[in-house]
Amino acid sequence: MPLPTSSLARICNRVRDHLATLGETPTPVDWDVGVSIGAPGINQAALGNRNTLNLFFYRFEPFALTPGARPGEVQWMRVFCIITAFGVDEDVDNDGNTDFSAGFNELRMLTQVMRLLQERPVMFFDGDDPGEVWHTQFIPHPMMDEQINQIWATQGDAIYRPSLVYEIALAPVEPHIPPAQATRVASVGSYADGDITHTNRPWPPGRETWYPEVPSVVVDSSNSQWAPAVALVTGPADGRQPALTLHLQVPVVGGVADFTNFPQFDIWIAGDPARSGDISLIGQLLQNPSAERSEGHWTDIDPVLGLSSDTDAIDVLSLPPPGTTGFTLAQAHWTGIANTHNNWQLQLFAERNIRYQADTGNWVDIPQGEAGGVRIRSNPLLITLTREAP
Repeated sequence: MPLPTSSLARICNRVRDHLATLGETPTPVDWDVGVSIGAPGINQAALGNRNTLNLFFYRFEPFALTPGARPGEVQWMRVFCIITAFGVDEDVDNDGNTDFSAGFNELRMLTQVMRLLQERPVMFFDGDDPGEVWHTQFIPHPMMDEQINQIWATQGDAIYRPSLVYEIALAPVEPHIPPAQATRVASVGSYADGDITHTNRPWPPGRETWYPEVPSVVVDSSNSQWAPAVALVTGPADGRQPALTLHLQVPVVGGVADFTNFPQFDIWIAGDPARSGDISLIGQLLQNPSAERSEGHWTDIDPVLGLSSDTDAIDVLSLPPPGTTGFTLAQAHWTGIANTHNNWQLQLFAERNIRYQADTGNWVDIPQGEAGGVRIRSNPLLITLTREAP
């Protein structure tokens, strides 16, 4: 009967594949070792005449108490694995004499496992979602004689074999249906209401909230690991205003939001103006279909590539005129936005990608998303759209 494969089972199987190849492609020619998963007392009878490593994932522990966790969120587990070597006698030159005893081969296998997990203690695994990557670490875990005896006493007639114990931290248990995600806090305010049914009602008109102040920032591009800075700039030429967060309302026509006059925003990027095309704009969009509660999920928008810095400083006392920044955010950049939802929130970052070149000792720019690099992000920008109150 077929069974679905969970993230936890997939990680355990990837560990098996990792040891079966010693982490190499192709597998080393001198590593003819089978790797099995399960209780050693059960698997021993099926091992045959081959040197084998058996992986017994014998204990799973929650990483920590998470009182704020909700049903459907990812659960993080500490996984404990006993790696047992089952060796066979080898007659390499076929002269009738044993060249390598079973016990010696067991030591050879365990030594290679220890070497591999010492050299490369971190492994990366593809998650369930596209572009999602989990990373886990192998941590040697000593066991007392009493614990060893307790485990092997449950393995039937199997005699104790030399073994290693590793903790795999942390392994995720991914939900099949992810929970709804919350919107980001864009501004703060206080309001008292005696009606509990007004929990998610629109903010009362005329009551102000406090938005984060935009600071003036100077980017020191002489540091090769400099981070860009960004700000939203809105308003007419004689009334330009900087912002880190914005909240706007869109009209409703025929029961859906009217995006005919979708708002556009100038994004002011500070970095190194001498560089060209080294900045990307990335972000996530949350669309909430419900007016009563949060039911949305954050999804990545299509990145905007090849942007350049407008200046080396964000000066809130000297804002750029309309249309003079290198990038203007439009509806097309809100990837997948649908007017049937109730409210929307877009989170944006300016990002540069760099890589260290060991031969020159310098950091160099690389394309966005290229493997082996370091991502350096700016401060976030947050834009919230809601339907106009009826």
